[in-house]
Amino acid sequence: MILPVDRLRQLLSESIRRAYPAVGEVEVAIEPAPAERFGHYASSVALKLGPMVKQPPIEVAQHILAQMGKVSILAKAEVASPGFINFWLSPKWLMSYAPKIAADRKFGHNDAGRGGKILVEFISANPTGPMTLGNGRGAFAGDTMSNVLAISGWRVSREFYLNDIGQQVNILAESVIRRYFQFKGIPTEYPDYCYQGEYVTDLAKQLKIDRLKLQDMMTIRDRIKSRILNIMIRDIQRVVAKKLKVEFDRWVRESSLYAEKLDVKVVDELRRHDLLAHKDGALWFRTTAFGDDKDRVLIKKDGEKTYFLSDIALRWDRFAIRGVKREILYLGADHHGYVRRLKAAMAALGFAHQLDAEIVQLVRLIRDGHEVKMSKRAGTYVTLEEVVDEVGLDAARFFFLMHAPNTHMDFDITLAKERSEKNPVYYVQYAGARLAGILKNAASLPVQRSKEPPQPSELRLVKALLYFPTVVAEVAVSHETQKLPFYSLDLATKFHEFYTQCRVIDTGTVWAHRLQLVRVTRQVLERVLGLMGVTCPERM
Repeated sequence: MILPVDRLRQLLSESIRRAYPAVGEVEVAIEPAPAERFGHYASSVALKLGPMVKQPPIEVAQHILAQMGKVSILAKAEVASPGFINFWLSPKWLMSYAPKIAADRKFGHNDAGRGGKILVEFISANPTGPMTLGNGRGAFAGDTMSNVLAISGWRVSREFYLNDIGQQVNILAESVIRRYFQFKGIPTEYPDYCYQGEYVTDLAKQLKIDRLKLQDMMTIRDRIKSRILNIMIRDIQRVVAKKLKVEFDRWVRESSLYAEKLDVKVVDELRRHDLLAHKDGALWFRTTAFGDDKDRVLIKKDGEKTYFLSDIALRWDRFAIRGVKREILYLGADHHGYVRRLKAAMAALGFAHQLDAEIVQLVRLIRDGHEVKMSKRAGTYVTLEEVVDEVGLDAARFFFLMHAPNTHMDFDITLAKERSEKNPVYYVQYAGARLAGILKNAASLPVQRSKEPPQPSELRLVKALLYFPTVVAEVAVSHETQKLPFYSLDLATKFHEFYTQCRVIDTGTVWAHRLQLVRVTRQVLERVLGLMGVTCPERM
């Protein structure tokens, strides 16, 4: 299907070639007009051409429009200062798109990825505690981004990376062991560095430690930490699958990278390119040669390998061994300074520009107009699972997705539960239910064609429907997943306007073109909500 923006772009390109043959190919931008008084679509191409042809942009726009002449798809076209070209589409032509959308099972799809492999790593919560609200932002943004990429021509792989080795895992195991001894009535200190929260006690209650004394802490820890870790990982997997409804293609453990000697391969590759240095007993990677602000340690002087080495080995596996062309990595707010060194490492290994990193900022929880104070250190925080259980998955997904991941957000739990038009997800889902209700009521009634010209609200609704493929294409490139919920809100608003101004069922008769419009609107609304993992109910 050729969309109006594509047809207008084609017409403008042909007119520019006739008006200014010496200029060559010019990129033509077509945007929805900012207001109805400026038409349906507008182009600023004359503003770009003006300096190139040494003419005022407004004269360039007039010359281009003169070359275009009369076109059947346009009701009119005008030039506006300082050089915009505004287009009003023919109502008949615009309305002809409703049946075309209905017949297009892949409406909204594109082939930008051309079948390439792309990997999205998201959530990747450390298995040392319950999943947080910040993890939820990454979960829903990453899942939605994967859905968008899948209909944009990419072969998508979703991955969850688990840091299952290192000091934090040791601290978790020690915390659980100390709680276990306290639970058994054995006087035991609980240092501040240990993990807080009821979940530590819950883990301790699942343990059984025989014939070992408290003074054997290191022995106990090394013997049972894998058991504790596996319990935590199973719980994360339960929340992800059952509560968040997110499916991963692979769960990758950090320990598997060392089992497969990927760290050795990476070090050998960096050494081959003379990018390593020994200093103060440690092994350093000279990342400053690739834009980092300082060199980074890969192996400490005590032989401990850093998370940085693990992350490089993980990318080596993905890019060099598995043939992934692009990766989108969602990182927590405390990793902002980590992106530069990781990209420097990719450039050093020949994978420059293959890694995109998205920082996921923190979330404030608001209830009844007041912030819910939370402290992970003190163990007093609301988990992601608790929020999803309270407000429902649809509301949680929609609210998190409304904010760009790299911005701080307030999650208003009271509003998320409210069943009114003030609640954006309720407002959108109510539009879906109303659409389904009209289709159900019209099913047994006679259908009649109308000779009346389309109303402005009908035209606005069709234009909103036609914008869906553009939104998908933009999100696939920009990763701005927040555009999807806002598009669904705009579509719901346009439908509600249409519903109040145009009767679909009139005294027992169904108007055919409006019924078609209702059917297509329901179809597109289901698709955009589906990309977000939000349901489009038939009744509310």
